[in-house]
Parts: sequence; C-alpha cells; structure tokens
Amino acid sequence: MSTYENAPVQYITVNGIKFAYLTIGPLSPPTNGTHALPPLVMNIHFRGTFDHWDPLLINALAATRLVILIDNAGVGKSGGEVPEQYAGWAAHMINVTLALGFAEVDVFGFSMGGFVAQLIALDGPKRGLKVRRLIVAGSGPSQGEGTSASSSEYFIQLYGASTEKENHEGFLRTFFSWSEKKQRVGEEWWERMNKARKDRSDYVGEEGTKRQTAAVMKWAGGEDRENG
Repeated sequence: MSTYENAPVQYITVNGIKFAYLTIGPLSPPTNGTHALPPLVMNIHFRGTFDHWDPLLINALAATRLVILIDNAGVGKSGGEVPEQYAGWAAHMINVTLALGFAEVDVFGFSMGGFVAQLIALDGPKRGLKVRRLIVAGSGPSQGEGTSASSSEYFIQLYGASTEKENHEGFLRTFFSWSEKKQRVGEEWWERMNKARKDRSDYVGEEGTKRQTAAVMKWAGGEDRENG
C-alpha cells in the first residue's frame, strides 16, 4: 500500500499532453460490504498541485480506497496549457481517468477544485465516465440566478503571492478563519504539506495563474461551459 509521502510520480499521455499523477492506497479498491469502492479522484485549489494536499487527509482516505491525484494540464509536473474554462479542466480529468482504466469514480473537489468536480459530474456520463458520488468542499456553484458573488479579497491575495511568505499568508487567510484555533490548524496543515514529499512542485506560475484566473472570471460570470 502506498502513502502520500512515498507514492511515485507516474505519467500518462492523453491527447498529446503528458499528465503526471499519483495513485495512493491499496492496488485494488477494498470492498464496502458487498460493493467495491471506486477510486476517489481529487481536484485541488487555485494555484495548487498534487504536492499541495494535506497528507493527513489523503492518507486517511487512502486507508480504505484507491485515491488518484492528477496534475491538470499546465499544472505542476504535467505538460500542456491551463484551459481558460473549467469545462476544459473537467474534460482533461475525465479523459485521464478513463485512460487509466476507470469507468466509475467518486470525485472530490476542494475550493476551485470544487468547480471542476461539479463539471466532471455533469459531463462525465456523456464521455463514458460514471460519477457515483460528488464531494464539494469549501467551494460553490457557478454564478447565476439565485447566487451572489463572494468577496474577491482573498482571491486577490493568492493571485498576487510570489514568495514563500506571501504564499503562506495567502493560504492561511484564504482557507482558515482568523480564530486562534483555526490558524493553528492551518499552520499544522502547512507544515505537514511542506514536509510530505520530495521534489515538490511550486505553486502555479504567473502565466498559468493568469489562465486560471480567466477560468475563475468565466465561472463567476456563468460562462463555464464549452460549446458542445
């Protein structure tokens, strides 16, 4: 059984793009009663890579099932270019998952990854991927009737972060409230995350961040679906 700390980076080329991914947990998904649990495909937050998960979370999930972490196009150790619509992100995740041999999965999305996860659940069946369960954490729907825009203050801080200190501060301010307890929890996550894996990828760079931001703006404006 692999863990987040020791899972080797693997690669697969899909539609001309070389994608990096990790598989963590048992080689075959264990059974839950009489039914096998499908793999759990994770989708990371703004500017993050598969090196920016909390190992405490990933290893807890992988104790009972196979967990798959994929660097999307233009992110981390993957090639290609960041799509400027989340539907493009979802298409990549669907295509890679199918290429890995899985036709049914559960999908988890954290923050910006929750936007992608929702579109995987919507578009997956049309491409041959069944999504059994969708888990959306710390995220929200696309802008539209009945929804209201959130503050862009924290997003702007993450967008402009370029140093380790700025990334650290942006991470704590965005994902944790300012209570002493929550900030302590955030610091613990940050420390675990930064010590977990060797040869870690940096946060998404300037050009990729601009393209991720374009996707955010289209999502916020309700323009989150690709034609066809």
